[in-house]
Amino acid sequence: MTNTKNQHGIIMAFLVIIALTVGSGVCFGQSTADGPSSGSDYSLWKALGQFAADLSLEMIQTAGAAPDNNHLIVLSNAGYSEMFGMPTQGTLDGLAKVTGASRGKNTLVEIHAAAWDPLWIAVHDQVSGWCVYLEMNQSGGSSSQKFPDAMSPDIFGIRSVERIDAPYLYQHSKAFENRMAGRIFGDNAFRVITIANAVASGAPAHVIRAFEFHDHYCPGVVSGILMADYVQTHFPPGKSGYIVHGIDPWCKEDALMTLLNATPGKKKYAVTYPSKEDRAKRLPEVETAATIIYRQNDQTQQWEGIILGFDWGDTSCPKTGNVIIDKLCMDLWYLERIDSPETFVKVLKTVSLPDGVSPMDWAGPGTDPLKMMGLIRK
Repeated sequence: MTNTKNQHGIIMAFLVIIALTVGSGVCFGQSTADGPSSGSDYSLWKALGQFAADLSLEMIQTAGAAPDNNHLIVLSNAGYSEMFGMPTQGTLDGLAKVTGASRGKNTLVEIHAAAWDPLWIAVHDQVSGWCVYLEMNQSGGSSSQKFPDAMSPDIFGIRSVERIDAPYLYQHSKAFENRMAGRIFGDNAFRVITIANAVASGAPAHVIRAFEFHDHYCPGVVSGILMADYVQTHFPPGKSGYIVHGIDPWCKEDALMTLLNATPGKKKYAVTYPSKEDRAKRLPEVETAATIIYRQNDQTQQWEGIILGFDWGDTSCPKTGNVIIDKLCMDLWYLERIDSPETFVKVLKTVSLPDGVSPMDWAGPGTDPLKMMGLIRK
């Protein structure tokens, strides 16, 4: 019995030591001789996320609103951006803890970015329309290129709070354009404004995934989303999935890669950039061809394809002269029609490839798949 008590005491003391050690890891700027460990990296960036979220809520309150965690949308390039030689994804957990935003609710949006881009965070209150934008100084507020020793608003070189809800922007386009001249959202105004409004308007999860990867929401990526929705309904894949060939590439490619899980690395995606002369040689029936999507017949193993075009709708959006606001209007117009891809996506031609021929056989340099299909003027 005595041995059991002694063992219990030893275990409890050991647990206390562990707790103290782990707890000390959240001190800002802590590192080892070889630099911060992965565990302390996470603690540092989670703490920064919490600090940024608290600061954002204070700024929204100062603007005159009362933010509610049930109506907050958080955007960030955390997890892609790398600061001071460290990964930043812990920031996402800190933001989520304070704001209640989450992946499951489609309110925590991870924006694709380059590793060398500075970390930025946007917290948008759907009810009031106010949005806080924070962009971290690359040097963390000092010239030493290390994580800041203490949390301060000054670690964010850009701190702004603006109303960005679509109705407000439509009515104040000129004033907002003047505000944008001050780079109040850094280089991310278009990203933040289009994505925050789309999420607030109820964008479905798959739509969000597409513009997360594309890193902004524009009519071009919408066309790819609508094409992906169309083929899954009207041209369902076989066991091999899809192979996609963009024969007039634009932003749609990023949506198609994301939503159809067709990527160049898996040899399921190809692009060809046609010249004006190339387009002029196309037969009339495929003049507007933009994308070929293939599937393999599970019974015959033969590849089948549909050649798609896209009819741009007449959005009747007013031209304010502000590119961001004009594109935002178009984005939200298409979002209202996201469940009707048939309105915009047109099948120009259906084809069957010869036995033993794969779509990638017609995707090599100097090969025009339309010519191989006999759809080019001789």
